[in-house]
Amino acid sequence: MSENLKGLLEKINQEGIKSGEEKAMLIEGKAKKDAEKILVDAKKLADEIVQKARLETEKTRVSANLSVKQASRDLLLGLKEDIRKTLNKIMSIEIAKSMSSEEIADILANLIEKCADKNGKTDDIKILVNKVDLEKIKNMVISKLKDKISAGVEFRPSQNINAGFSISFDKGKSYFDFSDEGLLETLCVYLNPELAKMIK
Repeated sequence: MSENLKGLLEKINQEGIKSGEEKAMLIEGKAKKDAEKILVDAKKLADEIVQKARLETEKTRVSANLSVKQASRDLLLGLKEDIRKTLNKIMSIEIAKSMSSEEIADILANLIEKCADKNGKTDDIKILVNKVDLEKIKNMVISKLKDKISAGVEFRPSQNINAGFSISFDKGKSYFDFSDEGLLETLCVYLNPELAKMIK
């Protein structure tokens, strides 16, 4: 019986060891599968983080490029506007300088004389000049024309004219604008496209 008991114990022992080994192998297999899943999940998560970081970096780069381009455009537009204003200011100064009271009186006397020669009368003529030079210009024109000018020529002050003059040959219905602002506007129509070509 002790032999049987010994054999039985050995058998139980071997079955226990075998069962333990099977359980250990199952646990080890499960642990390996869990570890592999954890590694796969970790790699997937790492790839997602890297991809997200790349996308964010690209968005930041694109946004920075757009900001730089916009700033460049704004700077260029500001520079063009500054150049235009400076040129306009220079032209205004030069136009005003070139339009002394004497020169304006000469031009007006010439225009009035031609109108008198053509139409035989001057009573439809209205002239606008700045308030400061009004009397001086009027007196010079009258003294230049003496017998050719009729009492109908009207000289009036204009607060919109700093230099130059505006003249009407139809009793003020329409005016030819030779003021500093009018001449500047006329010059700018030609100069601004040329300036734009130069800047580009």
